[in-house]
Amino acid sequence: MNILMVTERYIPIWGGAENQLRQLAPYLVKRGCRVEIVTRRWHKEMPSQELISGVMVYRIGFPGTSLFAKVVFISSLFLFMFKAGSRIDIYHSHGAVNMGGLCALIQLLRKKKNVAKIASAGRIPRLLSTVPGRFSLCMFKHSSAIISMTREIDQELQSIKTSKSVIYSIPNGVDCRRFHPSSSAERQEWRVNNKLPSESLLLLFSSRLVFGKGLDILIDAWARIVHSVPEAFLLIVGSGANQPDSVEEEMRQKIVIEKLKNVRFLGETQTPEDFLSMVDFFIFPSRKEGFPNALMEAMASRLPCIASKIGGVEAIITDNENGLLFESENSDDLANKCIGLIQDREKREYLGGNARRHMLTYYSFEAISEKYIGLYKSLGSS
Repeated sequence: MNILMVTERYIPIWGGAENQLRQLAPYLVKRGCRVEIVTRRWHKEMPSQELISGVMVYRIGFPGTSLFAKVVFISSLFLFMFKAGSRIDIYHSHGAVNMGGLCALIQLLRKKKNVAKIASAGRIPRLLSTVPGRFSLCMFKHSSAIISMTREIDQELQSIKTSKSVIYSIPNGVDCRRFHPSSSAERQEWRVNNKLPSESLLLLFSSRLVFGKGLDILIDAWARIVHSVPEAFLLIVGSGANQPDSVEEEMRQKIVIEKLKNVRFLGETQTPEDFLSMVDFFIFPSRKEGFPNALMEAMASRLPCIASKIGGVEAIITDNENGLLFESENSDDLANKCIGLIQDREKREYLGGNARRHMLTYYSFEAISEKYIGLYKSLGSS
Protein backbone atom coordinates (compact mmCIF):
# COMPACT_ATOMS: atom_id res chain seq x y z
CA MET A 1 0.00 0.00 0.00
CA ASN A 2 1.41 3.40 -1.04
CA ILE A 3 0.88 6.31 1.38
CA LEU A 4 1.66 9.99 0.72
CA MET A 5 2.03 11.90 3.98
CA VAL A 6 1.20 15.60 3.61
CA THR A 7 2.42 18.11 6.20
CA GLU A 8 3.18 21.84 6.11
CA ARG A 9 6.29 21.47 8.29
CA TYR A 10 8.82 18.69 8.56
CA ILE A 11 12.40 18.10 9.63
CA PRO A 12 14.56 20.15 10.15
CA ILE A 13 11.69 22.27 11.51
CA TRP A 14 10.92 20.47 14.76
CA GLY A 15 7.60 20.21 16.51
CA GLY A 16 5.21 17.64 17.88
CA ALA A 17 3.47 16.74 14.60
CA GLU A 18 6.77 16.55 12.71
CA ASN A 19 8.40 14.38 15.36
CA GLN A 20 5.38 12.07 15.51
CA LEU A 21 5.36 11.56 11.75
CA ARG A 22 9.10 10.94 11.66
CA GLN A 23 8.75 8.14 14.22
CA LEU A 24 5.55 6.64 12.80
CA ALA A 25 6.71 6.38 9.17
CA PRO A 26 9.42 3.69 9.71
CA TYR A 27 6.94 1.51 11.62
CA LEU A 28 4.54 1.68 8.67
CA VAL A 29 7.37 0.82 6.28
CA LYS A 30 8.24 -2.24 8.41
CA ARG A 31 4.66 -3.38 7.97
CA GLY A 32 4.84 -3.25 4.19
CA CYS A 33 3.72 0.28 3.35
CA ARG A 34 5.55 2.46 0.85
CA VAL A 35 5.66 5.88 2.48
CA GLU A 36 6.54 9.27 0.96
CA ILE A 37 6.33 12.70 2.59
CA VAL A 38 5.63 16.05 0.91
CA THR A 39 6.10 19.28 2.81
CA ARG A 40 6.85 22.97 2.42
CA ARG A 41 10.33 24.25 1.54
CA TRP A 42 10.60 27.00 4.11
CA HIS A 43 14.06 28.27 3.20
CA LYS A 44 16.46 27.78 0.31
CA GLU A 45 19.03 25.79 2.31
CA MET A 46 16.55 22.93 2.58
CA PRO A 47 17.11 20.28 -0.11
CA SER A 48 14.13 19.80 -2.42
CA GLN A 49 14.42 16.03 -2.04
CA GLU A 50 15.95 14.02 0.82
CA LEU A 51 15.89 10.49 2.24
CA ILE A 52 15.18 10.55 6.00
CA SER A 53 15.00 7.29 7.99
CA GLY A 54 14.38 5.37 4.79
CA VAL A 55 11.49 7.63 3.69
CA MET A 56 11.69 10.01 0.72
CA VAL A 57 10.83 13.60 1.65
CA TYR A 58 9.88 16.13 -1.05
CA ARG A 59 10.00 19.85 -0.25
CA ILE A 60 8.11 22.09 -2.62
CA GLY A 61 7.17 25.73 -3.10
CA PHE A 62 9.00 29.03 -2.91
CA PRO A 63 11.21 29.62 0.18
CA GLY A 64 10.00 32.19 2.68
CA THR A 65 6.98 33.08 4.82
CA SER A 66 5.34 35.71 2.58
CA LEU A 67 1.80 35.50 1.21
CA PHE A 68 3.32 34.88 -2.23
CA ALA A 69 5.31 31.92 -0.86
CA LYS A 70 2.15 30.49 0.75
CA VAL A 71 0.17 30.75 -2.49
CA VAL A 72 3.00 29.11 -4.44
CA PHE A 73 3.18 26.29 -1.90
CA ILE A 74 -0.55 25.55 -2.05
CA SER A 75 -0.52 25.60 -5.86
CA SER A 76 2.59 23.41 -6.01
CA LEU A 77 1.13 21.01 -3.45
CA PHE A 78 -2.06 20.62 -5.46
CA LEU A 79 -0.10 19.77 -8.59
CA PHE A 80 2.28 17.44 -6.75
CA MET A 81 -0.53 15.47 -5.12
CA PHE A 82 -2.53 15.27 -8.33
CA LYS A 83 0.45 13.86 -10.25
CA ALA A 84 1.33 11.51 -7.38
CA GLY A 85 -2.14 9.98 -7.65
CA SER A 86 -0.83 7.57 -10.29
CA ARG A 87 1.32 5.82 -7.63
CA ILE A 88 -0.51 6.67 -4.39
CA ASP A 89 -3.31 4.70 -2.74
CA ILE A 90 -3.98 6.97 0.24
CA TYR A 91 -3.26 10.64 0.99
CA HIS A 92 -2.64 11.16 4.71
CA SER A 93 -2.53 14.78 5.94
CA HIS A 94 -1.11 15.81 9.31
CA GLY A 95 -1.88 18.85 11.42
CA ALA A 96 -3.63 21.56 9.44
CA VAL A 97 -7.31 21.21 8.56
CA ASN A 98 -6.73 23.05 5.26
CA MET A 99 -4.18 20.38 4.28
CA GLY A 100 -6.89 17.80 4.95
CA GLY A 101 -9.33 19.78 2.84
CA LEU A 102 -6.90 19.89 -0.06
CA CYS A 103 -6.25 16.14 0.21
CA ALA A 104 -10.00 15.49 0.28
CA LEU A 105 -10.38 17.47 -2.95
CA ILE A 106 -7.55 15.57 -4.63
CA GLN A 107 -8.85 12.18 -3.52
CA LEU A 108 -12.21 13.00 -5.11
CA LEU A 109 -10.54 14.06 -8.36
CA ARG A 110 -8.20 11.07 -8.43
CA LYS A 111 -10.74 8.60 -7.00
CA LYS A 112 -8.43 7.63 -4.15
CA LYS A 113 -8.80 7.67 -0.34
CA ASN A 114 -7.56 10.14 2.24
CA VAL A 115 -6.94 10.26 5.98
CA ALA A 116 -6.93 13.64 7.74
CA LYS A 117 -5.32 13.90 11.16
CA ILE A 118 -6.05 17.08 13.15
CA ALA A 119 -3.21 18.21 15.39
CA SER A 120 -5.27 20.21 17.89
CA ALA A 121 -8.61 21.87 18.57
CA GLY A 122 -9.34 25.49 17.65
CA ARG A 123 -8.65 25.38 13.91
CA ILE A 124 -12.19 24.69 12.72
CA PRO A 125 -13.80 27.77 14.38
CA ARG A 126 -11.13 30.01 12.81
CA LEU A 127 -11.74 28.57 9.35
CA LEU A 128 -15.49 29.17 9.67
CA SER A 129 -14.85 32.91 9.81
CA THR A 130 -13.59 33.18 6.19
CA VAL A 131 -14.94 32.16 2.78
CA PRO A 132 -11.79 30.17 1.81
CA GLY A 133 -11.91 28.54 5.25
CA ARG A 134 -15.52 27.46 4.84
CA PHE A 135 -14.71 26.00 1.41
CA SER A 136 -11.79 24.07 2.93
CA LEU A 137 -14.07 22.70 5.68
CA CYS A 138 -16.67 21.72 3.10
CA MET A 139 -14.04 19.60 1.34
CA PHE A 140 -12.56 18.38 4.63
CA LYS A 141 -15.89 16.83 5.65
CA HIS A 142 -15.64 14.59 2.59
CA SER A 143 -12.44 12.93 3.85
CA SER A 144 -12.45 9.14 3.81
CA ALA A 145 -11.34 9.14 7.45
CA ILE A 146 -10.69 11.86 10.04
CA ILE A 147 -8.48 11.18 13.06
CA SER A 148 -9.79 12.92 16.19
CA MET A 149 -7.77 12.56 19.38
CA THR A 150 -9.70 14.69 21.90
CA ARG A 151 -13.25 15.51 22.97
CA GLU A 152 -12.68 19.12 21.89
CA ILE A 153 -11.90 18.04 18.34
CA ASP A 154 -14.94 15.73 18.37
CA GLN A 155 -17.15 18.66 19.34
CA GLU A 156 -15.73 20.88 16.59
CA LEU A 157 -16.30 18.16 13.99
CA GLN A 158 -19.88 17.78 15.19
CA SER A 159 -20.38 21.55 14.90
CA ILE A 160 -19.79 21.34 11.13
CA LYS A 161 -22.02 18.24 10.86
CA THR A 162 -19.23 15.78 10.06
CA SER A 163 -20.52 12.23 9.64
CA LYS A 164 -19.63 10.08 12.65
CA SER A 165 -18.86 7.22 10.25
CA VAL A 166 -15.63 8.90 9.09
CA ILE A 167 -14.33 9.88 12.56
CA TYR A 168 -11.72 7.57 14.12
CA SER A 169 -9.82 7.80 17.40
CA ILE A 170 -6.13 6.93 17.05
CA PRO A 171 -3.76 8.57 19.55
CA ASN A 172 -0.15 9.51 18.99
CA GLY A 173 2.46 6.92 19.85
CA VAL A 174 5.67 6.94 21.87
CA ASP A 175 8.79 4.81 21.60
CA CYS A 176 9.18 3.44 25.13
CA ARG A 177 12.45 1.72 24.21
CA ARG A 178 13.96 5.02 23.11
CA PHE A 179 12.47 7.04 25.99
CA HIS A 180 13.34 5.46 29.32
CA PRO A 181 14.85 6.47 32.68
CA SER A 182 18.60 6.48 33.27
CA SER A 183 20.54 5.27 36.30
CA SER A 184 21.69 7.61 39.07
CA ALA A 185 25.30 7.21 37.95
CA GLU A 186 24.45 8.15 34.36
CA ARG A 187 22.53 11.20 35.55
CA GLN A 188 25.42 12.41 37.71
CA GLU A 189 27.92 11.94 34.89
CA TRP A 190 25.66 13.88 32.52
CA ARG A 191 25.40 16.77 34.96
CA VAL A 192 29.18 16.94 35.33
CA ASN A 193 29.68 16.88 31.55
CA ASN A 194 27.12 19.68 31.10
CA LYS A 195 28.45 21.75 34.01
CA LEU A 196 25.23 21.53 36.00
CA PRO A 197 25.12 21.43 39.82
CA SER A 198 25.05 17.84 41.03
CA GLU A 199 22.46 18.55 43.75
CA SER A 200 20.12 20.81 41.77
CA LEU A 201 16.64 19.70 40.79
CA LEU A 202 16.44 20.03 37.01
CA LEU A 203 13.16 21.12 35.42
CA LEU A 204 12.78 20.69 31.67
CA PHE A 205 10.70 22.50 29.04
CA SER A 206 11.01 20.91 25.59
CA SER A 207 9.01 22.17 22.60
CA ARG A 208 8.94 24.67 19.77
CA LEU A 209 9.52 28.13 21.26
CA VAL A 210 6.29 29.62 19.99
CA PHE A 211 3.41 31.41 21.73
CA GLY A 212 1.05 28.43 21.72
CA LYS A 213 3.46 26.28 23.74
CA GLY A 214 3.28 28.61 26.75
CA LEU A 215 6.95 29.21 27.55
CA ASP A 216 6.00 32.73 28.64
CA ILE A 217 3.69 31.24 31.30
CA LEU A 218 6.57 29.17 32.67
CA ILE A 219 8.98 32.12 32.64
CA ASP A 220 6.39 34.19 34.56
CA ALA A 221 6.22 31.39 37.15
CA TRP A 222 9.98 30.90 37.32
CA ALA A 223 10.70 33.97 39.47
CA ARG A 224 8.56 32.53 42.27
CA ILE A 225 9.89 29.00 41.81
CA VAL A 226 13.58 29.87 41.99
CA HIS A 227 12.97 32.28 44.88
CA SER A 228 11.34 29.49 46.92
CA VAL A 229 13.78 26.81 45.77
CA PRO A 230 17.11 28.49 44.89
CA GLU A 231 18.69 25.17 43.89
CA ALA A 232 16.10 24.61 41.11
CA PHE A 233 17.41 24.85 37.55
CA LEU A 234 15.35 25.30 34.35
CA LEU A 235 16.52 23.80 31.05
CA ILE A 236 14.81 24.93 27.83
CA VAL A 237 15.12 22.64 24.80
CA GLY A 238 13.80 23.84 21.45
CA SER A 239 13.92 26.76 19.06
CA GLY A 240 11.70 29.41 17.51
CA ALA A 241 13.70 29.45 14.27
CA ASN A 242 11.58 29.59 11.10
CA GLN A 243 8.42 29.96 13.21
CA PRO A 244 6.27 33.06 12.51
CA ASP A 245 5.01 33.12 16.12
CA SER A 246 8.40 32.56 17.73
CA VAL A 247 8.85 33.88 21.29
CA GLU A 248 12.46 32.78 21.68
CA GLU A 249 14.13 36.18 21.48
CA GLU A 250 11.44 37.80 23.62
CA MET A 251 11.89 35.17 26.34
CA ARG A 252 15.67 35.43 26.25
CA GLN A 253 15.41 39.19 26.75
CA LYS A 254 12.83 38.81 29.53
CA ILE A 255 15.15 36.51 31.47
CA VAL A 256 18.00 39.02 31.18
CA ILE A 257 15.88 42.08 32.00
CA GLU A 258 14.26 40.45 35.04
CA LYS A 259 17.58 38.89 36.12
CA LEU A 260 16.06 35.43 36.40
CA LYS A 261 18.56 32.89 37.69
CA ASN A 262 19.29 29.30 36.80
CA VAL A 263 17.84 29.23 33.26
CA ARG A 264 19.68 27.72 30.31
CA PHE A 265 18.63 27.54 26.65
CA LEU A 266 19.94 24.36 25.03
CA GLY A 267 18.65 24.82 21.46
CA GLU A 268 17.10 22.25 19.16
CA THR A 269 17.84 18.56 19.39
CA GLN A 270 17.14 15.44 17.38
CA THR A 271 17.67 13.33 20.49
CA PRO A 272 15.31 14.64 23.21
CA GLU A 273 15.82 11.38 25.11
CA ASP A 274 19.31 12.62 26.03
CA PHE A 275 17.68 15.30 28.19
CA LEU A 276 14.49 13.58 29.32
CA SER A 277 16.34 10.68 30.90
CA MET A 278 18.56 13.02 32.93
CA VAL A 279 16.27 15.66 34.48
CA ASP A 280 13.99 15.49 37.53
CA PHE A 281 10.66 16.58 36.11
CA PHE A 282 8.95 18.05 33.09
CA ILE A 283 6.87 21.21 32.61
CA PHE A 284 4.29 21.43 29.82
CA PRO A 285 2.43 24.78 29.89
CA SER A 286 0.92 24.59 26.37
CA ARG A 287 -2.21 26.57 25.51
CA LYS A 288 -3.73 24.09 23.03
CA GLU A 289 -2.79 20.53 22.09
CA GLY A 290 -4.00 17.52 20.19
CA PHE A 291 -2.00 14.61 21.59
CA PRO A 292 1.29 16.13 22.79
CA ASN A 293 4.38 14.12 21.83
CA ALA A 294 6.73 15.96 24.16
CA LEU A 295 4.54 15.16 27.16
CA MET A 296 4.23 11.49 26.20
CA GLU A 297 8.00 11.18 25.76
CA ALA A 298 8.56 12.71 29.18
CA MET A 299 6.06 10.31 30.75
CA ALA A 300 7.71 7.34 29.00
CA SER A 301 11.01 8.55 30.51
CA ARG A 302 9.45 8.11 33.96
CA LEU A 303 9.35 11.83 34.66
CA PRO A 304 6.74 13.39 36.92
CA CYS A 305 5.03 15.99 34.72
CA ILE A 306 3.16 19.22 35.40
CA ALA A 307 0.95 20.21 32.47
CA SER A 308 -1.76 22.73 31.67
CA LYS A 309 -5.34 21.54 32.04
CA ILE A 310 -6.39 21.46 28.37
CA GLY A 311 -8.18 18.95 26.16
CA GLY A 312 -5.28 17.01 24.65
CA VAL A 313 -3.43 16.83 27.96
CA GLU A 314 -6.44 15.66 29.96
CA ALA A 315 -6.73 12.71 27.58
CA ILE A 316 -3.33 11.51 28.84
CA ILE A 317 -2.89 12.76 32.40
CA THR A 318 -5.12 11.87 35.31
CA ASP A 319 -4.43 14.57 37.90
CA ASN A 320 -2.47 13.35 40.92
CA GLU A 321 -2.24 9.84 39.46
CA ASN A 322 0.24 9.95 36.56
CA GLY A 323 0.94 13.69 36.55
CA LEU A 324 -0.22 17.07 37.83
CA LEU A 325 -2.51 19.55 36.05
CA PHE A 326 -2.54 23.31 36.54
CA GLU A 327 -5.10 25.84 35.30
CA SER A 328 -4.16 26.93 31.79
CA GLU A 329 -2.61 30.44 31.58
CA ASN A 330 -2.29 30.59 35.39
CA SER A 331 1.40 31.09 36.18
CA ASP A 332 0.71 31.29 39.94
CA ASP A 333 -0.95 27.86 39.89
CA LEU A 334 1.96 26.50 37.88
CA ALA A 335 4.47 27.95 40.35
CA ASN A 336 2.60 26.44 43.32
CA LYS A 337 2.46 23.00 41.70
CA CYS A 338 6.17 23.14 40.83
CA ILE A 339 7.24 24.22 44.31
CA GLY A 340 5.07 21.54 45.91
CA LEU A 341 6.47 18.78 43.69
CA ILE A 342 10.07 19.92 44.17
CA GLN A 343 9.56 19.56 47.92
CA ASP A 344 7.90 16.12 47.74
CA ARG A 345 10.28 13.44 46.46
CA GLU A 346 7.92 10.59 47.30
CA LYS A 347 5.21 12.11 45.09
CA ARG A 348 7.68 12.61 42.24
CA GLU A 349 8.51 8.90 42.39
CA TYR A 350 4.84 7.93 42.50
CA LEU A 351 3.81 10.12 39.54
CA GLY A 352 6.83 9.19 37.43
CA GLY A 353 6.34 5.45 37.91
CA ASN A 354 2.65 5.65 37.01
CA ALA A 355 3.43 7.81 33.99
CA ARG A 356 5.81 5.27 32.44
CA ARG A 357 3.45 2.36 33.08
CA HIS A 358 0.64 4.29 31.37
CA MET A 359 2.73 4.89 28.24
CA LEU A 360 3.90 1.27 28.08
CA THR A 361 0.34 -0.02 28.36
CA TYR A 362 -1.52 2.20 25.90
CA TYR A 363 0.74 4.20 23.56
CA SER A 364 3.56 2.12 22.06
CA PHE A 365 4.29 2.78 18.35
CA GLU A 366 3.84 -0.90 17.63
CA ALA A 367 0.19 -0.66 18.71
CA ILE A 368 -0.45 2.71 17.05
CA SER A 369 1.06 1.75 13.68
CA GLU A 370 -1.06 -1.43 13.71
CA LYS A 371 -4.18 0.70 14.11
CA TYR A 372 -3.20 2.79 11.06
CA ILE A 373 -2.51 -0.32 8.99
CA GLY A 374 -5.97 -1.60 9.90
CA LEU A 375 -7.54 1.73 8.89
CA TYR A 376 -5.66 1.86 5.57
CA LYS A 377 -6.75 -1.68 4.75
CA SER A 378 -10.37 -0.94 5.59
CA LEU A 379 -10.33 2.11 3.31
CA GLY A 380 -8.67 0.13 0.56
CA SER A 381 -11.40 -2.50 0.65
CA SER A 382 -14.30 -0.03 0.83
